[in-house]
Amino acid sequence: MPPVEKHKINVWIPESLWKQIESLGYDSPTKATIAAFEALALREEKESNQEALGRSMEEKLPELEKCIQYLENSTREKNTEILRLQKVIQEAPDRAELAELKGNHTGLQRLLEEKDKRIEDLTREVSRLDMFAHYFKNVEVKQIEAHATEKVKTWWKFW
Repeated sequence: MPPVEKHKINVWIPESLWKQIESLGYDSPTKATIAAFEALALREEKESNQEALGRSMEEKLPELEKCIQYLENSTREKNTEILRLQKVIQEAPDRAELAELKGNHTGLQRLLEEKDKRIEDLTREVSRLDMFAHYFKNVEVKQIEAHATEKVKTWWKFW
């Protein structure tokens, strides 16, 4: 492994700060300094990421606004559809009424079938009667001679 380049630093820090660093678990100034520099670099990296995020958010803001507008329109349409469906449900017939209407419909269907059957029977009867009427129209009628009426004598005329 190639040797890592290192830089030597010399710093003087207050005794109270060193006691706080020791209480955090650092037993050497080198380890504490390395951890501090790493934290500082990480914080700087996070801040630069935050700035980049802020810039990318500004770039994406119009697109996000379009998405928000689309979602608001979609929500409005869905609410309108919900209200329409609620109205349809309220206007829908009661199940008991629907069952009663279905029963009435079945009864009316039976009556219509009986009516059609009766019309058919009557049509056959009419055709049969037409046959008889035609027959009797064409038959020569023979009249029976009526009895001659006797002259009834009035009672006062005996002779």
